[in-house]
Amino acid sequence: MEKTLLSQDKNVKKYLIKFSKDEIEKIENQIVREINQHYTFEGFRKGKVPKQVIKLRLGSDFNNMLLDEAEHELDHKIREEEKLLFPITVESRAQDEEHIEFEVLIHTYPEIIKTEFENMTVKIPESKEVVEDFVQRRLDDLLESNAILDPKEEPIQYGDYVRINYDLVEENGEVSKSNEEEEILVREDDERELVKKLIGKTAGDEFELEKDDQGKKVIQKVRIAQAYTRRLPELNDNFAKELNIEVESLNELNETLRKEGEEAVKNWQDQFVINYILSELPNYVDIDISEESLNYYVDATIRDLKNKDKYEENLKKYDNDENKLKEDIKKSALNWIKEMIIIEELSLKNNIKVENDEISQEIKNFSTMYGLPFSRAQEIISSNPELSNEIVWNKLREKVAQFIKEKVQIVEISKDEFEGGNVNPTEEGKEEKPNTDNEKSEE
Repeated sequence: MEKTLLSQDKNVKKYLIKFSKDEIEKIENQIVREINQHYTFEGFRKGKVPKQVIKLRLGSDFNNMLLDEAEHELDHKIREEEKLLFPITVESRAQDEEHIEFEVLIHTYPEIIKTEFENMTVKIPESKEVVEDFVQRRLDDLLESNAILDPKEEPIQYGDYVRINYDLVEENGEVSKSNEEEEILVREDDERELVKKLIGKTAGDEFELEKDDQGKKVIQKVRIAQAYTRRLPELNDNFAKELNIEVESLNELNETLRKEGEEAVKNWQDQFVINYILSELPNYVDIDISEESLNYYVDATIRDLKNKDKYEENLKKYDNDENKLKEDIKKSALNWIKEMIIIEELSLKNNIKVENDEISQEIKNFSTMYGLPFSRAQEIISSNPELSNEIVWNKLREKVAQFIKEKVQIVEISKDEFEGGNVNPTEEGKEEKPNTDNEKSEE
């Protein structure tokens, strides 16, 4: 197979591909073997039909099969030699007795011109402040969860704790639930009608309210069994000892919570930095990409949206201005391509791989998220190549970001500055990748 470069615009190349007479004969013989293996012809034994007979019987169909098989071979050959961004486009094909010729257009991975990760600055809140806040919140939670309840006869107010019994009566008078118990912390931000109706009532009062129970209207007959005031215990050594934390003093409790906070804050900061790097990655990578590649992505996305009847819905988000929609898709394309090629290049150059134990951990995380047994989660993922590739790719992204983390500048700022400066990155949901039939290469 002879390959001649006809033209090139950055990462977009046009080739003339020629198959010689010997190569054509080899492909023809392969087709004949396949036909003899699966079909019979009247007057010939199965598997013994001469090539010329098959060519005469099939006529133009044989020529089409020959061209299709040659196209398949050139696709395979080019993919061995070039890193393709999108599927190969066959612009023309021709055939005579001596040659088969194809003109093909390919979009290869763009060249990375430069990276500037050392210029990236990630701002994180000062650890000491965040740990102190963590300790205080944990102490407040411990006090709240160990509040002392004192029975009260006075009217119920916000902040009280109430124990009720209730029946549920259906429209036909049938009692579906009887003498059910419920304990309620009466909070001002609790919008339930039940909670609002408790305000001002006392232990022993009864009332009714209408509610929805699994799509049915029912009457809830409520009886207030007991109301309590809540008072927080005193924060001292005795309180610390009574907790199930194995500490003997308030100082020990503070120290235990501080260590817990330091670990939690470190984990949060690490994840924050990784997310920030991934969200900002395209802004620190320059690539030499043809406008034709970006337009290909835009056109493929538009076609995909139309095929899925989502085009009009997306167009409305841009005031029905298709140019605005296309510009946003183009920006998304550039970011996606930059991220993909830099992650693949850095992982290959630095031998960054997703190991089997890391995949197992991701499957465990998946099983926990969806409340599935590990074996069932493993079965779901292994039977879904797209999901499996996505899990591996996301883990690879994370590991490459960990590698980049060593190059970026991490600066601690005050908690107030961090919260007021809106520096928390949010990885915006990328547009759905168009159906270009060209999946990311697996490691």
